[in-house]
Amino acid sequence: MKLAFYAPMKSPDHPIPSGDRTIARNLMAALNFAGAEVTLSSTFNCREGKGEAAAQTAILQAAQGEAEHLIAAGKAAGWQAWISYHNYYKAPDLLGPTVTQALGIPYVQIESTRARKRLGGPWDLFARQAEAAAEQASLIFYFTERDAEALAAYAPPGQKLCHLKPFLRRTEATYRAQTGRGIISVGMMRARDK
Repeated sequence: MKLAFYAPMKSPDHPIPSGDRTIARNLMAALNFAGAEVTLSSTFNCREGKGEAAAQTAILQAAQGEAEHLIAAGKAAGWQAWISYHNYYKAPDLLGPTVTQALGIPYVQIESTRARKRLGGPWDLFARQAEAAAEQASLIFYFTERDAEALAAYAPPGQKLCHLKPFLRRTEATYRAQTGRGIISVGMMRARDK
């Protein structure tokens, strides 16, 4: 199956390390491992972190041009489905809904969050775009039960929700037998960010 993969917040090939970038890379690797032909459809960044309406409008307008380009690319490549990772009010998927509708292919989201409390605030435009994108997805994979609650509460009829359990890339994980009980601690330690 030929899949288009897109991460609106941070591209998997972004030069600055982050958890989102790593998760996107791991998702693409897992899809490839499962036998899909995965193409990074776009590196277009939709994130607007300051709540500035003018910046959101500019990004939305630029996304329209990018979507037109991707519709042509998707036809040529024969994409059979589109997967977007991490649709939320600061970085809504501004490409997937338009491209999938034009191509007539399934639209899938992974880790989409719904935050209707953001409607009417400084991210109103983007919150509405994130909500509309979540509405259009035929399938949404969620990581946490907390996300599942909001997704289920606002899901349109026929939308499927599926829990995606945590996983590690086999090439990055080391396994060894342990005696007794073990504990794992995970943290993000980066200057200026976390």
